[in-house]
Amino acid sequence: MKEKFIEALAEALEMEPADIKMEDKFRDYDAYDSLTELSVFAMLDSEFGIELEMEEYKKYFTVKDLFQLVQNRTKN
Repeated sequence: MKEKFIEALAEALEMEPADIKMEDKFRDYDAYDSLTELSVFAMLDSEFGIELEMEEYKKYFTVKDLFQLVQNRTKN
């Protein structure tokens, strides 16, 4: 599950999976902007069936936070 998540996030951010660390603040990546934010939203929905409101999304800061969201909301 973790590898699938990292690969999907890397694709959404147009980064290499090896460059993504669980403790990283994903909004601090150079590649992160409003368009990649939409890509992350789309990835969470298409890959994991997770739909978020912006207010909820703002509560997540690190890659680990997003991964825990995916773990908590999926049964894969």
